[in-house]
Amino acid sequence: MSTPAGGAVTLPRSPTTGEPMTTVARRSLGGLWCFLVMDVSGTLALVISYTYLWSLNVNNGWAPPGASLNASQTNAVPAKGTATFATEWPFWAILIGVTCAMLLMWWGYRQLLSGRPGALIGLGTLSLIVIVAMLVAQVWQMATFPFGTGNGAYASAVYALTASNVAHLLLVAFLALGIVLRTRAGVVSSAVPYQARLVTYWLMWVSIAFLLGALLTSFLLDSPNVNPTTFGFFTTQ
Repeated sequence: MSTPAGGAVTLPRSPTTGEPMTTVARRSLGGLWCFLVMDVSGTLALVISYTYLWSLNVNNGWAPPGASLNASQTNAVPAKGTATFATEWPFWAILIGVTCAMLLMWWGYRQLLSGRPGALIGLGTLSLIVIVAMLVAQVWQMATFPFGTGNGAYASAVYALTASNVAHLLLVAFLALGIVLRTRAGVVSSAVPYQARLVTYWLMWVSIAFLLGALLTSFLLDSPNVNPTTFGFFTTQ
């Protein structure tokens, strides 16, 4: 934003369309909300699927083999190794890491508004490092699950949730890298901060999505349906 000799305030303009950056920011925010609605819908579909399978427990096939069940429950899933429910603490550790990355990016954005783009570059870089570390941790967790994707409905639901986490982390890593590079190039500045703000909003939602997954995998383990419906088994001729 600049002030010419006449005293009128000139708003920054887009180098590609020539529009005021406020117009571009408003349009970008609308696009983010559309994308956010789409991603929220997909995440809630995973949450509902997990909860539905947990509550229904069709053919008593919810829990993975080797799981610690209530006395009135049985486990009809064919055994494979020493499978059991996933350890809970990695879900929360990854959630804490993602939340820290979000807070670092938010702090950098606030510093940018105060006229310190260098702070956003530094804090955004730290946020990117944390995101990449959490991506590695998420892939490691998936690789060390004590079950396979075919070991019951719980196993399939957890793999779907963590695969969604990987997709979220890949996207936020790309966005965080973009913010750092664009701030270094002067494209993101205190006069044009909307891109950093949008990435911060997105990281907030991703943190919520990881929280939902951690809650599910910590508190919805043993199915409450101890008398599940049996639909029979399909065989190939």
